[in-house]
Amino acid sequence: MAHLLITDDAVTIDMSRGEKLEAGHRNQAFPRSAISGVRAVPDCIAEVHGMKGVGTQLPDTRVGSWHDDGRVTFAVCHGRGPGIVIDLASSKYDRVVLTVENPEEIAARLSAPPS
Repeated sequence: MAHLLITDDAVTIDMSRGEKLEAGHRNQAFPRSAISGVRAVPDCIAEVHGMKGVGTQLPDTRVGSWHDDGRVTFAVCHGRGPGIVIDLASSKYDRVVLTVENPEEIAARLSAPPS
């Protein structure tokens, strides 16, 4: 499971070596100012739509980039457990979808103004 490193200015998706291989990408980062919305979801994989770009797609795994109707989603989803969806503006990705522990807590933290 990828970890989020959250600072006042940026959010970094810190992936394991295996996740980097699955994704075909390095760790991803975006400015907090690019966040336009965050929500907790009960099934992370159900939020990943479209055609797989670079990455891995298995029955219970979506890691990498997906393209759907001109939008690009970066996903690190393992299993059908809870996660978060982060909507982004003016960023490489339009959405980030991640399996995380405590999705409600992380969504609230990302929705709050930086301290």
